[in-house]
Amino acid sequence: MTHFLTQPLLAFGFASPWLLMGLLAAGVPVLIHLLHKRKFIETEWAAMKFLLAATKKYSRRVRFEQLLILLVRCLILLLLAIAFSRPYWSARGAFFETAAPVHRILVIDTSFSMRWQNEDRDKFATAKEMAQALVSDSNTGDAFQLIQISSVSPQTLISRPSRQQSYVLDEINRLQPTEEYGDVTQSLQSALEFLGQAQELAQKEVIVISDFQAESWAPLESEAGDARVLSLLDAISKKATLVLKDVGQTDEPNLAIVDFDSPSVFATLNQPVRLSVTLHNFSPLNREGVNLQLYVDDQLVNQKPVNLPANTDTHAEFTHQFTRIGDHRLEARIAEDQLPLDNRRWKVMPVKKEINVLLVNGRQSGEAMGKATDFLELALSPSLREQPWQGVIKPHVISEGELANTELELYDSVVICDVALFTDHERDLLKGYVKRGGGLIVSLGDQVDANNYNQTLFQPGSGLMNLKLLDRRGDAKQKSQIFEFDPLQYQHPVIEIFKGNPDAGLETTQIYEYVQTEVPPDSNTRLVLNYDTGDPAVIESTLGRGKILLITTALDRRWGSWAVWPSFPPMMNEFVLDVATGKWGRRESLVGQPLEILAREDQLALTPRMLAPNREEYPLRSVLNRNAESRMITFDQTQLSGIYELDWGVSTAEKMLFAVNVSPLESDLAHIGPQVIPPHYFRRPDTVSLLTTELPAERTVQTGLSENLLLTVLALIVVEQLLLWRFSIGALTFLAVMCLSCLSLFFQS
Repeated sequence: MTHFLTQPLLAFGFASPWLLMGLLAAGVPVLIHLLHKRKFIETEWAAMKFLLAATKKYSRRVRFEQLLILLVRCLILLLLAIAFSRPYWSARGAFFETAAPVHRILVIDTSFSMRWQNEDRDKFATAKEMAQALVSDSNTGDAFQLIQISSVSPQTLISRPSRQQSYVLDEINRLQPTEEYGDVTQSLQSALEFLGQAQELAQKEVIVISDFQAESWAPLESEAGDARVLSLLDAISKKATLVLKDVGQTDEPNLAIVDFDSPSVFATLNQPVRLSVTLHNFSPLNREGVNLQLYVDDQLVNQKPVNLPANTDTHAEFTHQFTRIGDHRLEARIAEDQLPLDNRRWKVMPVKKEINVLLVNGRQSGEAMGKATDFLELALSPSLREQPWQGVIKPHVISEGELANTELELYDSVVICDVALFTDHERDLLKGYVKRGGGLIVSLGDQVDANNYNQTLFQPGSGLMNLKLLDRRGDAKQKSQIFEFDPLQYQHPVIEIFKGNPDAGLETTQIYEYVQTEVPPDSNTRLVLNYDTGDPAVIESTLGRGKILLITTALDRRWGSWAVWPSFPPMMNEFVLDVATGKWGRRESLVGQPLEILAREDQLALTPRMLAPNREEYPLRSVLNRNAESRMITFDQTQLSGIYELDWGVSTAEKMLFAVNVSPLESDLAHIGPQVIPPHYFRRPDTVSLLTTELPAERTVQTGLSENLLLTVLALIVVEQLLLWRFSIGALTFLAVMCLSCLSLFFQS
């Protein structure tokens, strides 16, 4: 009751007050009347005395008739100007509630968490019905705009206020739930901007229909994101009536596969590959014996039961060997639940027959095992006369003089061994190769000119790595000092295989000499190995799509015993395979994220097309990416999860596969409700009536007067004609019109 008394009983306003300037038009009839007023010249004559006496009484009646007609004409213009300015009453407890047109902005959540089903009905269907009811129950003249909460699909569906109810309903009917993460802040920002439109409509409402999934509405990892949502809600509520319709539930259990990965970017024939699957039980109850299945090329190849503790990640592993080269489609799957979209996750595994490695020898020698590349070649392909090497790594050795004329694109990785000098041309060749995804390993030795390396290879901005070679430390000839490797707690994946395996000899490797290196703190580098002195031994860097490793010692016996130590062969194989991954690139992304395809030189003239999981085809074209110095194809139509196929349009070219998965953020159906967002914004989901300020007994309604004023104008036009035809009938009609107009305004207020 107190709230009711503090509110005004009656208020008056204009939706478009600037149109009140039209009131000046009411002076036009008066001005015309004054300009055309007859001017008389008085002349005395005898008969005039008798006429004056006869017409004095009649002239008063004529003047009254003229003033009444002038009044009617002025009223017509006055009421027209007022009607166009759209006046309205804001009244409590009106006798008749003829609502003024309302500008409504509907914001509907279409993120994939809205697909959660309860009794064969998903939350999105409920949200859609609510929006349709709001539009169907609206009054004539109400204007609507439509926004969807998504991340990639166009969020603005009706960008200009529409008063066509059928058109708005058609747009809502066409709405479908997406497979995207919901970008709430962007949708609310659009709604806030839309409030500046339709300024002639004073009453504005923003209705948001969502499940209020916690990760979208109140991201826990970002307090700034949470504050941004609340600040937008507050800004909207100051300009319009804000109503939040919650179709979510507090108890929405869900099982999801949140990750499907492998330590290997590609596999080789008949070699086992580890596949890791991460599942999460978004529920307070434990789940026992959930059947996890592995599909390869749409065939079930393995399955295992997995126990899923409540609200926790659970990891499971499969091992698989591939018997065919090319791209393979992998899928991890569990049984469907109430949100089936995240019960499947895809991965693409390219399989190669062999890894081609180019070894660049910087030191020629006639002695056995005297070349800078001899020990490395033996470690990568330990061939014997009676038993040739059958492994997947195929090394090819060239001299440093052949580097400038070698087609580097034929090799998955390049290893530089004790090369003395580099020209700018050779530097640019290596730089372009790495940017396009090639792998490069640079090892040092006696021949290396540190000044040349610093000025050519390691120049900040134009070189391969941002670092600097300093002085040599130790003396390999005297062997006065022995240095050992520090694995830095085996944090880098390349040396993880040595963890817990002391017999591999990594930490007991003896190094007699190395080159000290200065690594700037802000450089794009990562330490793989250190020496026990704290100096870097192996440094990793990225450039474009490729990787670079710098080894600060030699890969032969001149600077240490590493080349004949047990740790050397597995370490070199891991290094080569690691840097080679850049050329293959990542074949997975999330819904809405673009896929990037590197086109080879011989593919630039082709006309590729992408086949989406729903079998829809998209033509592609290559574009020049100057930063990567290569031809890149970017495909951003990734609105669906599943396997995408890139067809080059040539029968001899094998299709490339890409996997697109849903964001695991939407799988957590934790519901925030009024715990985070102020509760007075929320309304019950089954309420679809006019969304104005709620009061228990009395209601504030905003009623428009324009229709009544326009009807009065039409009536006065008729009255004017009646006054000119027969004044008495016109006068009575004028009184009736004015009485009816006043009564209608009284009842409306």
